[in-house]
Amino acid sequence: MNRIAIIGAGIAGLTLARRLAPHAEITVFEKSRGVGGRMATRRLDEFEFDHGAQFFTARSDAFQAFLKPLINQGLVQQWQPRVMTLAEGEKPYRRDWFEPHYVAVPTMTALCKTLAENLPMAMNTRIDKLVSTAEGWALVVDNDAGDARTIDGHFDWVISTAPYPQTAALLSSHLASTIAERTTAALSPCYTLMLGFDNPLPLTFQAARLKHPAIDWLTLNNSKPGRSPSTSLVMHSTPHWAQQHLDEDRDMVQAQLVEALESVLGNPLPTPATSALHCWRYARVEQASEDDFVIDLDNRLAACGDWCIDQRVEAAWQSASRLADHLETAL
Repeated sequence: MNRIAIIGAGIAGLTLARRLAPHAEITVFEKSRGVGGRMATRRLDEFEFDHGAQFFTARSDAFQAFLKPLINQGLVQQWQPRVMTLAEGEKPYRRDWFEPHYVAVPTMTALCKTLAENLPMAMNTRIDKLVSTAEGWALVVDNDAGDARTIDGHFDWVISTAPYPQTAALLSSHLASTIAERTTAALSPCYTLMLGFDNPLPLTFQAARLKHPAIDWLTLNNSKPGRSPSTSLVMHSTPHWAQQHLDEDRDMVQAQLVEALESVLGNPLPTPATSALHCWRYARVEQASEDDFVIDLDNRLAACGDWCIDQRVEAAWQSASRLADHLETAL
């Protein structure tokens, strides 16, 4: 039976792992301590923040079929907030959502935790390099101290579901030249600001798109189904603003985002009970790859993820599912 290393425990990596597990010996490697990737949740005391993906839609029949049993179980539920558009000096106006918007319950991470059940996982393991040997692929792990070690055993296949820049750094030199040249994508960063308050805020919305150079999205995380009732505000920056301030001191970034938010709301915010800032370096797919997935049959390397199609959760699932369709016939 083939041994397959899958790098990344987000929706793409876990979808692929579940599909291929009946056909191969799978190990999922994840550099973080938890699964989910950008389907992430941060807890600070009694406050919860879905600080990555805010929701997901289901536009394809295949993804709807995947979600149906999860919806029946209550693990996925529709979110129907009051959504507004905000702009400094302008009157807010109501936005309509013309398709269902879903969240995992009780946190966005819950969906990936369910997919990860009973899968062989190696957490806190960042794959830094691949080495081709006569027995297959050797995986080299590097930690923050620069101490490298090689994972025991060899793998017949290595599949990366990491963001494109990380996937390219890992695989490109090993891919056939024609495949490497075709495999490109462009991603942009995003800052997430998380603010927890002791009391409810006097807001007329539960989620908002902002017409502002610094802020793109704002939501009351506690308005989502199954969440803690504690007032948890999540703000996403615009990609352009994040890129401009990517190397700035994080305290300065947070202060600027709070100031921008207060200018749009027209009132100062109360002092938060807790706060945190997270930088997603590869948050938005600005330009997708040419293919739904990447595969090099001769070298037994592959890659998939949202960057192959677009930035939606559904796109990551589709990319992994289409790669799994292809690999099931090749294994």
